[in-house]
Amino acid sequence: MKRHTRLIAASLAVILVCIPIVPAFASVAASEKEEVIYITTDASGHVASVNAVNVFGRGNVVDYGNYSDIKLLTSTEKITQRGDKITFSTDDKKVYYQGTMENVETPWNISVRYYLDGKEYSASEIAGKSGNLEMHLSIKENKACKGDFYDHYALQASITLDSGICENISAPDATIANVGSDKQITYTVLPGKGLDTGIKADVRAFEMDAISINGIKLNLNIEIDDAELMEQVSALINATKKLNDGFTDLNSNSNTLKKESGRLNSGISSVHSGVADLDKGVVALEKGISSVQGALNSLNEKSDELTDSSAQIKTALERVQISLSPVAASADQLKELIGASSSMKAGINNIYDGASTLKQNLGTAQYKSMMAQKGLDIDALQAGNTQAIKELSAQISSLQKTLNSIEDKPGYETQASQVQSQIKTLQNTVQLLSGNKAAIEGTESYLDNLDNGMNSLYVNLGSLKTQYDLFDIKIAELSKTLGEMPTQLAALSSGIDQIVTNYALLDSGINEYTSGVTQVALGYTKIMDGVSSLSKGSKTLLSGSDTLKNGAGKLYDGIAAYCDGVSALNDGTKELYAKTAGMDTQVEEEIGEILDNIGGEETETVSFASDKNTNVDSVQFVIKTTAIEKAEVPADDSEKEIPLSFWQKFLRLFGLY
Repeated sequence: MKRHTRLIAASLAVILVCIPIVPAFASVAASEKEEVIYITTDASGHVASVNAVNVFGRGNVVDYGNYSDIKLLTSTEKITQRGDKITFSTDDKKVYYQGTMENVETPWNISVRYYLDGKEYSASEIAGKSGNLEMHLSIKENKACKGDFYDHYALQASITLDSGICENISAPDATIANVGSDKQITYTVLPGKGLDTGIKADVRAFEMDAISINGIKLNLNIEIDDAELMEQVSALINATKKLNDGFTDLNSNSNTLKKESGRLNSGISSVHSGVADLDKGVVALEKGISSVQGALNSLNEKSDELTDSSAQIKTALERVQISLSPVAASADQLKELIGASSSMKAGINNIYDGASTLKQNLGTAQYKSMMAQKGLDIDALQAGNTQAIKELSAQISSLQKTLNSIEDKPGYETQASQVQSQIKTLQNTVQLLSGNKAAIEGTESYLDNLDNGMNSLYVNLGSLKTQYDLFDIKIAELSKTLGEMPTQLAALSSGIDQIVTNYALLDSGINEYTSGVTQVALGYTKIMDGVSSLSKGSKTLLSGSDTLKNGAGKLYDGIAAYCDGVSALNDGTKELYAKTAGMDTQVEEEIGEILDNIGGEETETVSFASDKNTNVDSVQFVIKTTAIEKAEVPADDSEKEIPLSFWQKFLRLFGLY
């Protein structure tokens, strides 16, 4: 193990030489002096011995102290002890005497504990071991000690580790310096403060020099102009207030944003529900229109039968007209005429019944009734579309105002992007709802026009049916008359001529009717195509509405999380502002306390040896622990003991050599 006895001796010599000469006072009073209290402990910090070295100038010296033993260190003069009073006379410029103190309480309780690889060892056990070292150093006030040394004396603790056997040294609370090949770890402990710290290192064959702790009364008389610092503290307080005010405004705007986003989310959910109902209605409409299309196609197919029957009647009438002569008409021709008229009547009745069925199922009212049977109220849907468009437009306006209100606020870009995305989404939804509303209105308008045409066609068919019923009666009466009155054939011929002429007009009307039915069927085909497109658009709208609903939900969740974060941040800024509002006063108090600690109070220096010593210039404490050393091989007894010098003997007294 390395030893530094020469360095220690030289340091002590400098301390002793630099102590000023003080004149002697009367023998009855305590003489002016300086005290150096040497405290030795074991390696764990338990006090082993306490010695006071008292320094005087020439003359008659009177000193006090409860010493178990005294001796002059630098003079051969006689020294006398009577109780706690020590006296001697000297002509030396400086004289030192040592007094051994027994059972005395020191100002500090010192504890050093040693751990290796997590296991605690005593100092003697850990010497020479290798592993991961952890050393715990504690310095606390010894309340059993009299005096105010703990509150007025600063300590400097130094631990020296040999870097040849100690690596990866860690001491977070200390200053570490290189001293040759050693690492010197230094702690400064202010008056009234203790120390509780740890040192870690990887060691092999561990040894350590004594821990050195020096205590002096601290009186630096420091003056600090804290005006600039207080200006900065005031600026910090003002900045904290502005930060809190800004986040309070941001939190308020965020709450508005969260509320409006909630309304938006609720509105979009309602829109999605309406769109889903609309899609169901469009599906039902498509099925209903398909049924009407089938009925029209069936009616159109029967139109060919009607025109064929009408052509047959016309041909039969023309035959009768041609065949009639002043002589007579054949019975077969009359039967053919009656049969054709009956077929014509049946065809007209079928067309009329078909038109009646078509009329009952055609038109806006029937369309709405059919949709209601499928669970969709068209009027309520249109009203819902109008209300949704109005509410969404209001939300767009509200979000635009919110966007304008948060401009130049913290987090504006993130909020602005989210709000603009909401506005764009709402505008797209309004556009889709407007298109859906227009499609329903167009369908209703087309059905109204078609219903008006069908009503006119139905009325005309009713007239045709009534007229032909009369016509058929007349044909029957005519046939009876012809059979009963062969003599009236001439009149019959004239009547037949009139019938042929009138029937030509009827046949032309029937052709026009069937052509109209064909046009209605073709027009309804276009309606069917439009409804199919509406169905596809409704599916697209439903899909987009679903995406919009999910996006709005995620947007609301994100905005809610953002607003909660802003609220929490605002709580933090409020707490920060509350805790920093009086920071200027706190800083001034802390500065005062720090200056009191490091500057020391200008109090009278009190003797550690005895309170009867009232003329003490200074008191210094030198504390040393026992070094940790490996067991050494016993020296050869044949070696001669080397004589020790005065300083070596002096140091040996305190276990320093």
